[in-house]
This record gives sequence, C-alpha cells and structure tokens, in this order.
Amino acid sequence: MALDSDYSLPVLRWDSSIAYAETARRQEEFVAQGKEALIFCEHPPTITLGTGADESDLSFSPIDYENRGISIHKSPRGGKATYHGPGQLVCYPILNLRQRTMTIHAYLRFLENSMSSLCNAYEIKTHTIEGKTGVWVEDRKIGFIGVRIRRGFAFHGCSINITPQQEAFQQIVPCGMPNLKVTSLQEETCKTYALWDVADTMRDIFYFMMKNNGVIDS
Repeated sequence: MALDSDYSLPVLRWDSSIAYAETARRQEEFVAQGKEALIFCEHPPTITLGTGADESDLSFSPIDYENRGISIHKSPRGGKATYHGPGQLVCYPILNLRQRTMTIHAYLRFLENSMSSLCNAYEIKTHTIEGKTGVWVEDRKIGFIGVRIRRGFAFHGCSINITPQQEAFQQIVPCGMPNLKVTSLQEETCKTYALWDVADTMRDIFYFMMKNNGVIDS
C-alpha cells in the first residue's frame, strides 16, 4: 500500500489487486474515526450487491460464480449489482459532506463530472443520462457510481473501466439494466494504459474539482 502525503487528504492505493472486503473495512475505519481520505485500487474478480440488488441481478448460482473465481459481496452502498475486476480503476473518496455543506445530489454530480473529466483527458466524449447515475460514451457505460452516506460521511464511490469488461459484466444484470453495453478507455481510444497512471490522473482531477467546486476550500 502506498500513502501519498503531497495532498491535503491521505491518498491510499495498493500496487496490486486487493480484496473488496479489505477496502470496505478500511473505509469503515475512516468513517468511524471521522477522517477523510481517497482510496484508489483494483479488485480481483468481484460482484457487489448494493442495497437495491436481489437474486434476480445474478445470472448464475453462487457456486457457479465461485467456480469462475468470482467472489460475491453484499455492500451497504446504494444501487444494484456491479462488477469489479482487473483492468478497472475503483475510487473510494471518503468525504464529510455535512462539514462541506454538500448535498448528496451535488456529490453524485461531482463524481460524474470527475469521471467525465478523466475521459476528456483521454479525448473521450461522455454524457450522463437523467434519472441514472454514471457516465456513458454514446450508449455504452464507462463509469459507475455507488455511494453510502453515514453520519454525514460519503464513502464507497465510483469505478471506471480501463480495459474491456463486457464479458465480465454479462455475468450479472449490471445496474439493474439487462443487456447493458459497457466500454473502456482502451476500447474507445485503441490505446493501452497503465492503471496506476490513470489513477494518478484521477487523483489530480479529484483535487482540482474539490478545490474549484467548493468541496475543499482553496
């Protein structure tokens, strides 16, 4: 695990894949201590079920997923089922929205704008869809959001596909949307990217957005 102290919030990242349960535990610790942080990571093949998910969001039985090397976790975040795995950057901002006088709606837009800015840095044009969270490239979803609010703190967060993930997402009903098309930075640009280089770009975007949109005082 690396801790970047050059920024006003602790920035944690792991240089290898880390289990979902471990990052969930770390987030709970930060919230319990009333501390803010940014966590960037990559998970092994994992399906998480948000508070709105049920068994109909799973395409196979638990034993089938286990045989495929995919773990399943119930998550306190909002939303339905989603997939995390190699080639996907997962971002967990832990922020005190109450102290920052930021509404949940504004925070969701902040996450969407951050992911859109990341895509724009790689010359990918994105848009959002009214009534849905996340970021799309035409009819293909590239950025995903699922958050939890507790005692005024937002945790869990967002993820963005770096490498192709369509086959993995076909193993669930992602975001409650059957036959959802997904895409990635690699597919949209026909270029390859090191995940941690993308994480550094996302970190800088988070801080720029925070300092200029009132999330962190400049």
